[in-house]
Amino acid sequence: MIQLNLLPDIKKEYINAQKTRALVMSSSILVTIVAVGLAVLMFVYVTFLQQLQITLATNDIKDKEKQLNSVQDLSKYLTVQNQLSALPELHASKGIYSRLLSFLPVLNPTAPNNVALTKLQLVALDKQVNFTGSTASFESLNVFVDTLRNAEVSYKDQSSSPQKSKMFETVMVQSSNIDKLNGKSSVSFTVIAQYVEPAFDGHNTEVTASVPNIKTSQSVTESPKLFTGGGSQ
Repeated sequence: MIQLNLLPDIKKEYINAQKTRALVMSSSILVTIVAVGLAVLMFVYVTFLQQLQITLATNDIKDKEKQLNSVQDLSKYLTVQNQLSALPELHASKGIYSRLLSFLPVLNPTAPNNVALTKLQLVALDKQVNFTGSTASFESLNVFVDTLRNAEVSYKDQSSSPQKSKMFETVMVQSSNIDKLNGKSSVSFTVIAQYVEPAFDGHNTEVTASVPNIKTSQSVTESPKLFTGGGSQ
């Protein structure tokens, strides 16, 4: 088949130009519509949605601020300086419970009433010392209990003024039993004593223990070894 193009060149250029113009106009209209749509969406977001978010965030901040303001002494917990300034006092006010080891020779009666401790427990929360061990007889146990009840603690307080007080407020025998080992009898016991705060207060210095008017107070250098078997806790 033979096709003949009878349109002149000028006519063809005109038709192509018209097509190009129509395409450009269609594209421009489409771009304009998209731009207008985006502009409308941005306007709605900025005018309504964003304002709503700001309002919600502001209300949430106010609520949180009210909660924080309701906390007592909030300023003491918000600054690092206040936190650091509290550390020395906290350190000084903590108990020095290692003093109990220096008290033990004084609290142990001399032979034949001396005791052998198998367990020693200090409960700071209850201000309590638990003595668990054994001794030769119930008489020896009574001597040990009387020693704890009469024990005193001497110290210097923050004003460097010499002070003295009872070491234990109460002393109670929780349990006692007669045991026999290799034909020999002994009394095992658990004694609970409530100590006074000055005995282990970190502010106090030159803290010493004594047992007035009782011969066992002389056992500082003569008392036998306190711990046998289980050791201390």
